[in-house]
Order: sequence, then C-alpha cells, then structure tokens
Amino acid sequence: MKLRIHGDSLRLRLNRSDVKQFLETGIRKESIQFGSGSKLTYTLESSSQVSEMEAHYSQDCIRVVLPLGLAQEWASSDRISLSLDPAENSGPSLLIEKDFKCLHDEDSKTEPGLDQVPNKFGRSLA
Repeated sequence: MKLRIHGDSLRLRLNRSDVKQFLETGIRKESIQFGSGSKLTYTLESSSQVSEMEAHYSQDCIRVVLPLGLAQEWASSDRISLSLDPAENSGPSLLIEKDFKCLHDEDSKTEPGLDQVPNKFGRSLA
C-alpha cells in the first residue's frame, strides 16, 4: 500500500494483494522506519462504527477508516476509487485507489514485479 500526502490531501493506493488482505481482514497496515527507533504507521481500516470515510492522526499513526459496507463493496468490485472532500478545516481530502498496472512499458520496467490490478482501460501505449 502506498501513501501520498500532498498539501491537504491524502491518497492510499492498494495493489491486488493489499485489496485482498483488506477485504479478508478489514485492515491494511504499513509503516516506515526512521532513525532512533521512530516510525510512522498508516492504516486503512473498515468499521461498522463510522458512516463516512474518516482520517485520524494520533501517536505517529495515520488511520483512514471506511464504513464497513462501503469498504466491502469497493474491495470486492471493479470500482476504482473512493474519495471524500471534507468541509473546510475538518481534515484532509481523501482518495483511496486500486493501483493499476501502468499502460506505459517504461513505467512498468521501473517497478518490476508489482502486484497491480490489471488495467482494463487500454492496452500498452509503448
């Protein structure tokens, strides 16, 4: 699972294995280690306790939480993404995406062996 933060937006991109694990367990977790034992953890979770996508930051962890039904529908379908543009000052905009295989051959050579979702929107452009 990849994390991208840009301004006031947060994007998580999941490959096939990530989506499968998320569907089966309701959570996908990653972390990045820094010096002196510090680490940043980020998770995508599903919960029956929320009614819309939410993002939380606490104790060096970014948590994105999806309503259970929405999470299951997204993970088990061809639906590509989920997004939320919250009201001003109420948190970052959120985008959760399935990580598609690039249509450019040179892009796929830079990250070989990745487990992207097959791209149904076109064939290779190279």
